[in-house]
Amino acid sequence: MKDSFKGDIELVKLSIDGPDTGTIRADVRTIHPGGSRPLVIICHGFLGYKRWGFFPYLSERIAAAGFHTLTFSFSLNGVDEETGRITRPDEFAANTVGREISDLESVCLFAKEGRLPYPVTSGGWTFVAHSRGASVALLVARKLSQIGSIVTWATPSRLDRYSDRRKELWRRSGALTFNDQRADIPLRLDYAYYEDIARHEEEYDLKRAAASLDLPHLMIHGERDAAVTVSETRELYPDGLPARTRLEIIPGCSHTFNIQHPMDNPSRQLERAVTLTVDWLCSEREKQREKEIR
Repeated sequence: MKDSFKGDIELVKLSIDGPDTGTIRADVRTIHPGGSRPLVIICHGFLGYKRWGFFPYLSERIAAAGFHTLTFSFSLNGVDEETGRITRPDEFAANTVGREISDLESVCLFAKEGRLPYPVTSGGWTFVAHSRGASVALLVARKLSQIGSIVTWATPSRLDRYSDRRKELWRRSGALTFNDQRADIPLRLDYAYYEDIARHEEEYDLKRAAASLDLPHLMIHGERDAAVTVSETRELYPDGLPARTRLEIIPGCSHTFNIQHPMDNPSRQLERAVTLTVDWLCSEREKQREKEIR
């Protein structure tokens, strides 16, 4: 299904087969429908989806800079894509980091097989990801030769974020329960989520993933991020930032870049994050072109 979207930007809505019987909903945007362009895959975080808050705006800005963008919803996010409300709480409860890794790998395979509506370059792709999505992107990026760089916003340094007491209560009850304004009933996260993290402790080690990345990496973080603090994101590289890694701290900025859902207008902090991201992508694209010419 094609729509005219914000002037010259074309939008195509896709359904991609995910793991098991899951469906991954995606939006692909471009201003060059007939040309082969680098692909930017955009990943949301916990409680997000592809059209939460700033994601459409971020996707538009990147597409307007000459990239094909693919923004997708993880298959078990439980969100009704039309309303943005979490209407499938059982799916939400069953989600795991392993499931999200498989989702992202399915999206990449779909693109690699040439099944997108637009041709993409064989390399020089980028992940742009927020919060838990950034963790998933870090874990997948090192496995794929197509990925040329990665941009992470509000980047955690660990997935096990729970006290021993919380984990014991979680184990006994079988689920963590909490409220969210986008759900009509309390949401839960099954204990299987933690079991997945514990079972793959080494495989999901974010510091190890970052150390083995060997890719240009831009990290953007809010100075006032209470969910993932600046000190935590610095822990991702405990021995200091590698030569091709950059950390940008945005003053007065929250975990969601001072944006709520739905977004009325971009905040000053979001504008800064988007500009940093687009400039980084364009710079990396030029470096890739120069490398191909040599």
